[in-house]
Amino acid sequence: MTVEGGTLPPGCVIPPGVPVIDDSAPWPRVRSVIDALVSGLRSGRFIEEALEALCVELGASSAWSTLETKGHGPLHRSRTASFEGVSPAVLAQHVTEVLGRVQGERVTTAGRVPYADVGSYAAVPLWSEPDTSAKTCEFVGAMYLEFAGDQGRQPEILAFIEAVAVLLGGMIAQQTRIETTSEDLMVERATDRHESYLELDQILAPESMRSIREELRAAMQSGASIMILGESGTGKTQLGTAFARATRQEPIVRATLGMADDLNTITSELFGHERGAFSGAVSKRKGLVEHADGGTLILDEVLNLPSNAQKLLLDFTQFGLYRPLGYQGREPKTAKVRLISVTNGDVQQAIKERRFRQDLYYRLATVPIVLPPLRERRQDIPQIATLYLHHVDSQAGWELSADALDLLTSPHLPWEGNIRELEAVLERARNRARASDRRDPIIDAGHFDLPADTSSPPPPAAEWSDAFEGGDIATRWQKILETRDDLEAAEKAVIEETLAACEGFVARAARVLSLSRTGLISRMATLQIEADQFRRRRRER
Repeated sequence: MTVEGGTLPPGCVIPPGVPVIDDSAPWPRVRSVIDALVSGLRSGRFIEEALEALCVELGASSAWSTLETKGHGPLHRSRTASFEGVSPAVLAQHVTEVLGRVQGERVTTAGRVPYADVGSYAAVPLWSEPDTSAKTCEFVGAMYLEFAGDQGRQPEILAFIEAVAVLLGGMIAQQTRIETTSEDLMVERATDRHESYLELDQILAPESMRSIREELRAAMQSGASIMILGESGTGKTQLGTAFARATRQEPIVRATLGMADDLNTITSELFGHERGAFSGAVSKRKGLVEHADGGTLILDEVLNLPSNAQKLLLDFTQFGLYRPLGYQGREPKTAKVRLISVTNGDVQQAIKERRFRQDLYYRLATVPIVLPPLRERRQDIPQIATLYLHHVDSQAGWELSADALDLLTSPHLPWEGNIRELEAVLERARNRARASDRRDPIIDAGHFDLPADTSSPPPPAAEWSDAFEGGDIATRWQKILETRDDLEAAEKAVIEETLAACEGFVARAARVLSLSRTGLISRMATLQIEADQFRRRRRER
């Protein structure tokens, strides 16, 4: 310990207004500081809260701390009452010099302030372990307190400050370990491990995905950013991950955006932060951009990104440059990543309402992809369902019966949850099939818990007969002809709607309508419906 000028001389007069410390009962002060530390943990401000408690309990006019970093780290400070006539700049310079001395010499120092006849300071190192002689002990920072009187040079005050420093240093070290573990877990969750996703060719195999397949194949050899749009559950993130794997642009890191609107939190997650960059940042953290360097960064639900964070992302997409929070380097950091953005929102509406930057959209959507909802590609359901069953249980060889396929492709099912809902339905049906017969891996319609078709059936023949009773034969016959025209018009509309959904494939449409293929062809001839016109629509899309 270094004490400049000795301890408080006998008979020294403490200036008016400076509290006299009664050291006969230190435990209330100890408890107050501990309470401040614990309450500060909840908000990530335990360093600031500890400094404030020391000011209150010891009568200090100001308290500062700095964390150990390359050079001198950012300062935390509590309330500051400058000496009369002393500028804040002079005060800050003195604090910085003293903290730098403690960081360099790793010893407690105390003395008179250089800008007042009466006034003192005390500065102590912060260690990760109580025993500073231990080999595992790590220097984590330094703490400075300033007084209007000579309290800073009193041995009992210095002993109290050093006791608090031991506790504070240990908490900083422990919080650093927690943050490091949390970062490792975050990266582990965000990084694709090739465990559960389908291959790109499997996802794009259905005929309805032909245009998307061609677009993505064209984008493979470039570093163009891709934006995948579509309803929730259509497989956007799965497609983005499969594309990244197919291009071998790894690591593949996923960032879920919009979980917070605090700019520090968002910037820290994407670009990282330096130690002490903000309250609670007791350790350095790499951002997901740095973890994804050389690979792919998937931005999940990008429309949820607040406007202030959109500007930071725009700068990165334009130049590949970024600065972590608190970064003091002269040149910004760089990272080369392919960006794949995913959202289920209406991008154009968000741009119109100024919730999303149009210039950022153009940077992120060099290749825009729109995944259709499952209800618009019912003809793909058998292929998707079979692929899923083989993927989750390749050994069992699960198959879907004809009535099960008819049920899954029924036009009365809305499939609002899209592929995610279909997979959940198949999983429940597989469990029921396994429970009912372990020998036969067949899933039939009875294994599903899907709602029945509630559309109204045609009236019984007796009701039709009653509708045309009364009057002479010519009148009744005329009523029948008029009704038949209405029924045929309705029938034609339904068949055309089904052919449109099946993109002109008559066999698929017949299966949806529960008709034989030849029967449907006969009705189409009678109603003058051409399947080719729907195939043309498919080609146009």
